[in-house]
Amino acid sequence: MESISYKIKRNLNSGTLVKKLSKAVINRTIKWFKHANLFYLFDRERVLTKKYQKDIKRIDSNHIRVGNYYLDNRVPLDDKSIVYSLGILTDISFDLFIAENYKCEVFMYDPTPTSIKFMERYSTNRLLKYEPYGVWTEKSLLKFYESPLGGSASTVHQLSDRFFEAECLTMQQLMEINKHSEISVFKADIEGAALPILKQMIENEIHPDQIIVEFERPKGNMEEISNFFNDVSSLRKKLIDQGFEEFILPRLSAKYYSLEMLFVNTKKRTK
Repeated sequence: MESISYKIKRNLNSGTLVKKLSKAVINRTIKWFKHANLFYLFDRERVLTKKYQKDIKRIDSNHIRVGNYYLDNRVPLDDKSIVYSLGILTDISFDLFIAENYKCEVFMYDPTPTSIKFMERYSTNRLLKYEPYGVWTEKSLLKFYESPLGGSASTVHQLSDRFFEAECLTMQQLMEINKHSEISVFKADIEGAALPILKQMIENEIHPDQIIVEFERPKGNMEEISNFFNDVSSLRKKLIDQGFEEFILPRLSAKYYSLEMLFVNTKKRTK
């Protein structure tokens, strides 16, 4: 997510604040009306999403807020923990919290040009291991479609006609490059790509201790939406069968556009 303050600073530095201000205000207004929780009852797709997640457990006193997400404090982190963070744009509150509080390295991936520029200011932070790669189910050069209202780009959903291209690697390839045999925390907010990537990780027997993921629901096509819920259910069952407990994460704004979840490997719990 790109913060408003960062957008203002970026446009000030480039001298485009006045030129882009009116467009930004219009886009922000459209986003507000589109995402307002007050109107979700008029959106059949959001109602379906709410119905789907109603039986998933909510986080409780065993969880700690980490930036915009939550972790299970019964599976503690330390300076030897291995954390992967996919999708950052210009919000790294999650990554900074982990680096500052647990003193472990965070391996961060986002090929968005805005992210590349943003992460230059953290180039001296030895715990933030950022690389401008995308992550996918095969090594490839993919198109990332940009949202007309701003925000993260997607290689799965065609959000507009604007796109950039970026090199993508698989999680298995990244772990080999980084010489990792296991993952403590895997976080993915990557605009529709998390579902196939997690499915492949399970097939390759890559089982993080904790998984934080946002499953972005397709829009407009009811057959695609139905398939999406079926695919999420299938993945949830596989994770539960392998010893994971699942939780739905709270969301204050833009509810029911996606599913934000935490999966915790119950075999790794220490309390």
